[in-house]
Amino acid sequence: MCVSLLRHAHCTRASACASCAVGECSAHQDGTFLYTRPQSVVGLWWALEDCTKTNGCLWAVPGSHKLGVHRRFKRKADGSVGTEFEPPEPDTWDLSGAVPLEIPAGDMVLIHSAVVHFSAANTSDKSRHAYSIHVVEGGKGVEYPADNWLQRPAGVPFPAVY
Repeated sequence: MCVSLLRHAHCTRASACASCAVGECSAHQDGTFLYTRPQSVVGLWWALEDCTKTNGCLWAVPGSHKLGVHRRFKRKADGSVGTEFEPPEPDTWDLSGAVPLEIPAGDMVLIHSAVVHFSAANTSDKSRHAYSIHVVEGGKGVEYPADNWLQRPAGVPFPAVY
């Protein structure tokens, strides 16, 4: 199913570059942390349990993908050890138009690299477990910059999804 969805999203050589279990998370764009030229990052967010407003479902700002990625998290420009944001000022998102993405267990949300999204706090007595994985296009014409904070060792590419 995932391969079919990625192909439908025009990914020709998708590679898995990051995955995590997901809890409360402040508003952000995935393209800030996983940057490609042109943007090709797709987040796949699986609900392992029912996700509702009361137990911390994902929220997204409709149309925010049209604004592009505003900020990058990358290796320090001076070559020293560490990372930095460019620009250094934090994003200030207008979240007043955010909509809850309430979904049942087993459903998945695909997230464009520039979509502003977040997970709210769980204010219920029910857990809300989710799992996400991010893929980047590895085909011709897509660059994964050397100053991205997340780098694989030389000669060890991100694992191919297909």
